[in-house]
Amino acid sequence: MIGNVKFRNAKDSFQDRMNNDLEMLKSGGKIIVEADKTSNLYQLEPDNYNELLHQNITSEYKAPLDPIATKNDINRRTGIHAKKLGIEDRMEQYTETSCFITLKDHKENFSSHPKCRLINPAKSNLGKVSKSILEKITSNVKVKTGAHLWKSTGDVITWFKSLKNLKKARFIKFDIQEFYPSITSDLLDRALDYASTMTNITDDEREIVKLSKESLLFNGERCWVKKSGASFDVTMGSLDGAETSEIIGVYLLGKIKKIIPQQQLGLYRDDGLAVINNTNAQKLDKLRKNLHELFKQEQLKITVDICKDSVDYLDVVLNLQDMSYKPYRKPNDTPSYINTKSNHPPNIIKQIPTMISTRLSNISSDEKCLNEATHDYNRALRDSGYSETVTYIPPNPIKKKRTRKRNVLWYNPPYSTNVSTNIGAKFFALLEKHFNRNNPLFKVINRNNVKLSYSCMPNIGRIIKAHNKSVLKQHARKEETPIKNCNCRIKNNCPLKGNCMIKSVIYQADLTTMNGNTYSYIGLTEHEFKKRWYAHQQSFKNSKYRLSTELSKLVWELKDNNIEHNINWKIITRSNSYRAGERFCNLCLTEKYHILKNPDSINKR
Repeated sequence: MIGNVKFRNAKDSFQDRMNNDLEMLKSGGKIIVEADKTSNLYQLEPDNYNELLHQNITSEYKAPLDPIATKNDINRRTGIHAKKLGIEDRMEQYTETSCFITLKDHKENFSSHPKCRLINPAKSNLGKVSKSILEKITSNVKVKTGAHLWKSTGDVITWFKSLKNLKKARFIKFDIQEFYPSITSDLLDRALDYASTMTNITDDEREIVKLSKESLLFNGERCWVKKSGASFDVTMGSLDGAETSEIIGVYLLGKIKKIIPQQQLGLYRDDGLAVINNTNAQKLDKLRKNLHELFKQEQLKITVDICKDSVDYLDVVLNLQDMSYKPYRKPNDTPSYINTKSNHPPNIIKQIPTMISTRLSNISSDEKCLNEATHDYNRALRDSGYSETVTYIPPNPIKKKRTRKRNVLWYNPPYSTNVSTNIGAKFFALLEKHFNRNNPLFKVINRNNVKLSYSCMPNIGRIIKAHNKSVLKQHARKEETPIKNCNCRIKNNCPLKGNCMIKSVIYQADLTTMNGNTYSYIGLTEHEFKKRWYAHQQSFKNSKYRLSTELSKLVWELKDNNIEHNINWKIITRSNSYRAGERFCNLCLTEKYHILKNPDSINKR
């Protein structure tokens, strides 16, 4: 099927313009930095970006004495729990993905004093287990206490509509500053102790939750730990970061309810909201001071805003006067949507206007409130090529249908408008041909339990990340001591003519016999090519390794028949090798592509 895929030239003015914009962004040799809470993009010189990144790292982190031992210890203890759970064959080691920053362009004095959010994507897969444990604990505590721990804007609106007996009411909004970095091991222990009075938490569960927080921060080849000396750290981007903030949140709500009635109070991660009745300036000031003192006891800092009868919270504006609510956007946040001519599956593009209308209708109390906020959204839709506009869709309670659970196998081929072949139809035709009713695997693989859903090609975000990674690598190489490309004593004997120390490559060996027959072998190596070349040479000389590769099999067959031959080596291309946490290995996929592209090679894979 893959060999028979047909292509077409489906480019248009939009695709050309987008490609040109991308080339312009990438050609400047600058780092493209995303905004923290808006869709804005900023360009920074590598030196300026590294300076900002270093400032944010060193404000909270320090270099460990022995980073390798620290990482190995985390992997060892994680492996013990993985074995207990029976998932050691699926759990990877600690990922070493480099950290990065986003710019908080919504903060004051952004131009003169830019503030950043440090994102640490390095994580342990034990976080997935911790996420499940914390979700269960938090859910049980919420049921027992009735605390308003919100997960979405819909939860906030439900709470807002339930408020009653409001007299001269005011909103109080508070924000926990640097919430994730401020969560300490002791604070998490207190939250778990509080939760354990209402739900059962085993020693193993508690240890898994704590172990998943033992994290390291990586920046290139350097490793960092928290300044406190402990490796405990709740990072932005961790697998259970949101759930950790929620267990801390439900603990904090249990303390705040002593000064604010629980039914008039709620929290979404680091953003809190409350409604206070019959208050004067003196009482409000005392309440503000009490909140500061309460959070100070937990070693947390907050900002408190005393609002009147209207407040913007998350992506909605709440009004106590008429109990209305409508959509809200930050002042410098401009909405943008997938263009109708973009390289996305047609069903996704078709659903965009309906999805936007549904979303905005759900956070609007009525059609009038929606219409007050639709101008920018309609303009964004129009700019993206849509003829539809945002319309009010009245809420319709969804009736839960009884569904039978079925194990479904998903096939997710990438979608591209440049492919003319109907991949889905071809795939299902192969499925029906090879897994018909006479096949013993028919009950496992058939048209009823195999579904197809097209995946998207790399989006702008992934392209930008790859660009930034490339720019930072090139910038780092300029400051490093040059590495020798060849360490051969006799340069004329170098298998790659002075380039044998190259890493992460797909190579080709062309074997020619004295009678004129030619053979080609394609291979890969993550390390220096010369190490792989030495391994090949050993397999040619020592019969114990004659079955190591298809190339060694061929060489020994020729030697057994006394046929002289000569081998020339060359590099086809370079690619990135696999790193823990990635979904695939580009090096392996590139090798498979070139083997498929060269059907005459002796490779059997």
